[in-house]
Amino acid sequence: MNPYGFALALALAYCAWSALALAMDRHFADINGRGAEPAPAQRRRLRRLGTLGIVLTFGVAVKMQGWTIGPVACIGFLSMAGVLQILSLSYVPARVPGLSRWLLYAVPVLALLWIFDMAA
Repeated sequence: MNPYGFALALALAYCAWSALALAMDRHFADINGRGAEPAPAQRRRLRRLGTLGIVLTFGVAVKMQGWTIGPVACIGFLSMAGVLQILSLSYVPARVPGLSRWLLYAVPVLALLWIFDMAA
């Protein structure tokens, strides 16, 4: 397993869980203040981004491990990112959007490193 691919899948999964969590009223209010709710268009966009992140995590896992182990690795990545997301939302909810944003900035760099490492 490539360390860049591992970091890429974990970052994608964390960002996906962040988007799906922010689409929920409770987590959105925890971050943006009491009584705040996402607009319907924002909620749909966050759900779509979360789904896209999970699909991309699956693609990275299958590309790294093949079709026999890849889906199992994807479940592992999603589980690890889910635990990190639970801890983040429990202890530092205000920092979740910033952490997700920085991970999202790191995703293209990790993807390029992963692609170049696979080609070498």
